[in-house]
Amino acid sequence: MKIAVIGAGAMGSLFASYLSKNNEVFLIDHRLEKIDKINKYGIEVVENDNSSHFYKVASYMYNENLPVADMIFLFVKSIKNLEVLENISHIISDKTILVSLQNGYGNDKDLEKFQDKKNLVIGSTTHGSTLLSYGKIFHAGSGLTFLGENDFNKKSLDLVKSILFACGFDLEISQNIEKLMIEKLFINIGINAITALADKENSCIYKNSYAKKISKLLVFEACQVFNLYGYGFNKEEIFDRVIETSRKTGKNTSSMRADLLKKKESEIDKINKVIIDKAREKNVSCPYNEAITLLIKAKEGEI
Repeated sequence: MKIAVIGAGAMGSLFASYLSKNNEVFLIDHRLEKIDKINKYGIEVVENDNSSHFYKVASYMYNENLPVADMIFLFVKSIKNLEVLENISHIISDKTILVSLQNGYGNDKDLEKFQDKKNLVIGSTTHGSTLLSYGKIFHAGSGLTFLGENDFNKKSLDLVKSILFACGFDLEISQNIEKLMIEKLFINIGINAITALADKENSCIYKNSYAKKISKLLVFEACQVFNLYGYGFNKEEIFDRVIETSRKTGKNTSSMRADLLKKKESEIDKINKVIIDKAREKNVSCPYNEAITLLIKAKEGEI
């Protein structure tokens, strides 16, 4: 199976490494320095028990002459989806399966602009990974990877499922992709912006009483807004999952924290701002998510 992984950051490097055990995998990224280092030394994955494993994964720039891929995993920031998909459109055939396990809400709509629904698999993962340096990551926590099944993608889903399972990933299939992505959104809401502003690892969400309190306020507010649309999310159960995730990925640096540390634009518009937009459609306020979105925007304004 010829698999392209787009984005040689923390999660892209993790999945490319594990997938390379049984498949022909190549990474695509926009940084030449990163590509050169991975091609020279491979990817080093430091596991939670401090053991290290090296993986040889061929890496390329976007503009290189690349083969059409059987399967493509997207691990770029979701705000860059459309730009990136346009850049790699030459390796997407009518049979290529596109897979998104990214943070953010609405990624399926981005992918639908470039591929038929039958070849799209949307999901999420609870694995935690931190980029220590180009080509070196810390696998901070393992967990389930969720894949969404619908009326169109059964064949593609089965293939993605078999590939991931053979490479050691624990999987759970959901028949409700929409609910799956919203629940992942809630977890991002309860962790990412807080850890970014506090400049702390994910463990601060359950260890620090103040971080835990604002996490709960953000998550409860997000659930209340989505429930206005007919969903029946249990706020307490969702928040319990946020705490559980922060424990399992306690040593991890959230993607939003990593973005601010690197002085890069974050995914706040596809996470907390989603709640603001949904609330406005129902003419209600969401002061906690609005405040934390403005704070992240203020930090981004310093970039």
